[in-house]
Amino acid sequence: MQTMPRCLFVACCLLGALALAGCKETGPRVYTACLYHPNDQGGCLDAYTPIGLVEAHALGASCDAVCLLEDKSLYVSTVCAPYPSTAELILPEESPDCATALALLAALASGDEAAIKAATCE
Repeated sequence: MQTMPRCLFVACCLLGALALAGCKETGPRVYTACLYHPNDQGGCLDAYTPIGLVEAHALGASCDAVCLLEDKSLYVSTVCAPYPSTAELILPEESPDCATALALLAALASGDEAAIKAATCE
């Protein structure tokens, strides 16, 4: 009769090992960014919106701001790398629109109500 408890113990151990092996710490995560709209008043930004999936453990949102070109649209984000594979990293030195969009994102983070209103698309 000792064989049955031992078999049950082994079966439970195997099930536990399978459950642990099935838990992945990384996985698809939604990458978000703000769409930049150029205009005569210096442009404006939409709210953060999903622009792609990335394979990551976690995505922090307090990294240095970056510009990403996705489907011919310019986005800015403080979400940390990795970036969506379909997005191209743009440097502010390469693009005046990128520099403007980064300044708008900084205005949104400033806490100044007038700056926030001016930077936000209505």
